[in-house]
Amino acid sequence: MPPLLQPSAVQLILEDHQALATVLRALGDSVEQARRSARRPDFDELRAMLFYLDEMPARMHHASESELLFPKIRERCPALRPVLARLEAEHERGESSVRELEHALTAWELMGEVHRESFQLLLQTHATVYLGHMEVEESYVLPVAADYLSPADWRELAEALARQRGDTDAAMTQGHRALFARITARTSCPDPTLQK
Repeated sequence: MPPLLQPSAVQLILEDHQALATVLRALGDSVEQARRSARRPDFDELRAMLFYLDEMPARMHHASESELLFPKIRERCPALRPVLARLEAEHERGESSVRELEHALTAWELMGEVHRESFQLLLQTHATVYLGHMEVEESYVLPVAADYLSPADWRELAEALARQRGDTDAAMTQGHRALFARITARTSCPDPTLQK
């Protein structure tokens, strides 16, 4: 589907994915730079990135998919139910994976370099799984949704997403944006929303 014809609900999901991928790359790059330079990383910066990866999906993005988009797709395209069930299970595993990363980061910070490799391996696994998860949504689920959902469905979804995000504490939403801006400003990863 050409970008200009994408329903606003799809655009919102894709923007979330771009931001999450940007933070995942920034986190991996920061860890790799610390390894190459043999210096301690900025643990506050790494912690901020992990906080974003925990907070933003759990509070905003996954709710948009699991509570609004996926039920509509299940209704219109029952054949996708197993894929959607797998994606929702991956949402839950992703959240526990970030908490494991937070624990591993604390171990690295407090107990030394001997814990860096463990953190780095967990991060590589999490990034691979989560990027693959988003790829399935973008390359398979959203195109199928485009075939099965009507213009009225997309309008309903856009309104529901706007309400959902509007009902979310405005300070929290602004806080996510500010945190994302802080992360992208302190790393070499550009803000994907500026590349449009």
